[in-house]
Amino acid sequence: MDIHAISTGRGECIFYIFPDGTTMMVDAGDLYGHTNSYTLVPAKPSADALAWQTQAAYVQYFLPSGHNALDYFLATHYHIDHMGKFGSGRTMHSLGGYKLAGVTALYERVKFNKLIDRSYPEYGEGEESDLLTNYSQFVNYNKANSGLSVERFQVGSSSQIVPLYNAAAFPGFSVFGLSCSGLAWNGSAVVDSGVTTENGFSCAFLLKYGKFDFFSSGDMNVQTICRIVSNGIGRNIEAMKAHHHMYNTASYSIESSVYEPQVVITESFYERTDQPNHSIIQTYAGSQDMFFTGIPDSLVSAYPDIYAACKCTDGHVVIRVLPGGDQFYVYVLDDTDYAYRVKAIHGPYQCS
Repeated sequence: MDIHAISTGRGECIFYIFPDGTTMMVDAGDLYGHTNSYTLVPAKPSADALAWQTQAAYVQYFLPSGHNALDYFLATHYHIDHMGKFGSGRTMHSLGGYKLAGVTALYERVKFNKLIDRSYPEYGEGEESDLLTNYSQFVNYNKANSGLSVERFQVGSSSQIVPLYNAAAFPGFSVFGLSCSGLAWNGSAVVDSGVTTENGFSCAFLLKYGKFDFFSSGDMNVQTICRIVSNGIGRNIEAMKAHHHMYNTASYSIESSVYEPQVVITESFYERTDQPNHSIIQTYAGSQDMFFTGIPDSLVSAYPDIYAACKCTDGHVVIRVLPGGDQFYVYVLDDTDYAYRVKAIHGPYQCS
């Protein structure tokens, strides 16, 4: 089983290959044309590369033999670094009337059979109104015209995202829904966490294969829901994706005290000392192997002691779980071209 954190320098995107060959992509951030007070890291693999093109090329390279589409696409929440910026300069779909970027542009190059998000079919309100308008147009058009299946993410269920080709051969595999739109699994029931922010609304899940566990939660950085979910899992896990690009120290502390992960992957793309947060790195890098897809050279040079404690500061990061789920390795792949050369191998890590 593989978990690929794709480095584009323009948002989050993780590609999963389940043990039986079922595939899933989670998010397709695409910040082309986006500006704010922070400097973006260089785009990968080149300055003129669009994130969705890089994501599509990567998926097409690693798709299992005989597959020509993704089985699942999960959009964790409605922010541009997870869904795409649908601003000026984007191409308009000739028939659908929506702009092509992130998830909508990826679908032109790599189809997915089922789209899952946090609120289908309700896209009325959110922090990114332009994103929601464009995304809902994409959903409605392709549901009607290209056979796209669309569902709302299910909390407290392991029956929504499942192996599609040989589930019986992998009885120890599951993807369990932990949170969505403020609802959260507390270990015995689905409860309302009371969160009201888009980040807090992120879809979160626990992927399990044998003894291996992987936790992913979009940008779920609100302490209340992080506490509910971590208590709901209630045990150590092997690996996780850091929420919100490793930003919130209090939420990270809540999760780490329960999960104590061996490996943490963070998709980062700004020149910032708080995303990833240097205090988190300093506190936890001694007990967690930290892998980052995009730390700019300027920060690595300015803070050598902090980043020397990390296993990787740039590249695609791949967790490969061995058959049965007792061991895994972490591979770092070159992100400066489309050859995906292996730069480093870490492991084996033992699952417990």
